[in-house]
Parts: sequence; C-alpha cells; structure tokens
Amino acid sequence: MRNIIQEAPNVAEGFFNLTKEIKQYSPMDEKTNELILIGIFTANRGLRAIDTHVERALQHEATKEEIIAAILLAMPAVGVSNVTLAVERALEAIRQWEGHGEQAD
Repeated sequence: MRNIIQEAPNVAEGFFNLTKEIKQYSPMDEKTNELILIGIFTANRGLRAIDTHVERALQHEATKEEIIAAILLAMPAVGVSNVTLAVERALEAIRQWEGHGEQAD
C-alpha cells in the first residue's frame, strides 16, 4: 500500500475512505471485523495484510486463539497450504506484538 500512497495518493485516499465507510456500516465490533479480515486475507494469501490485521485484532483485545481460529475457518475452502502460511505469518506477528509490549515495560 505504501507504493500506492506514494504513486497514486488520490486512489489511496479513495480506498481509505471506502474502508472507513464500510467499517461505519458494519454493526460488528472492531475485533470481529479484524478477525473476519484475517480469514479473508488467509483465503487470498494476503500475507502483508495478515500482519496488519493481526496487529489491529490484538489492539482490540483479540486472543491468539481467536486469531488462529479465524485462520483455521478458511481451511475447508482454501486448503492446508494457505492456512499453514497464514498461521505462520500470524504467529510471527503475534510474537512481534508481544515483544514490543515486553520492551515497553
């Protein structure tokens, strides 16, 4: 997304406005929205997005188990390989999140 912001800032702004409107429309809480997005990005092999949305889910008090469950729900539709990649990526993002918390103490 960084490159899109740099090369096409109006497009990036439109994208961010769209996502803002979608979130405002959603009756679900932020944690639930983020867990759903993790499942969607698992299906699309959006590994960078998994990093982002795992961090956001953690900010909204999602647990490691909830994050892994969101990924595992995609397995029947997308298969073991995609889910394995997503779990590995999510666990790394969780470790980094936990590491930042430890450094702040």
